[in-house]
Amino acid sequence: MSLEFMEELVDLGEFQIKVAVSRLANGTLMLFSDGEHKFGTVAVGVPTPFGELSPTATSVMIGTRFQAEVRAIADIAAQKLGGIVVVNLFLSKEHEAEISGILAAVRQIILKLEQEDEKGPVLG
Repeated sequence: MSLEFMEELVDLGEFQIKVAVSRLANGTLMLFSDGEHKFGTVAVGVPTPFGELSPTATSVMIGTRFQAEVRAIADIAAQKLGGIVVVNLFLSKEHEAEISGILAAVRQIILKLEQEDEKGPVLG
């Protein structure tokens, strides 16, 4: 079995964010970059069986930039998609101030993935 990525460019006005998503049997791998895909800050979100008081266990694995944002992305994606989510975010220094636009792009991608779960493929 080979790993396949669905790729999409999300226009943020002054630049585009490149998104690559791969669905695995028990989760999702999400890569966000403002150019060539590179390792950046990586977080893992894992849904927990303990109910609404603690819906996910999320940890930043590596990286120091945008830790709170990447952790939030992994947390929300794990809750919405119902599986383990690994998120990698790389932004060049020139686009650091655009993190709110990146978060809007993430919301779009998560919504599309939720629709895919209901209807079939919608990315790519």
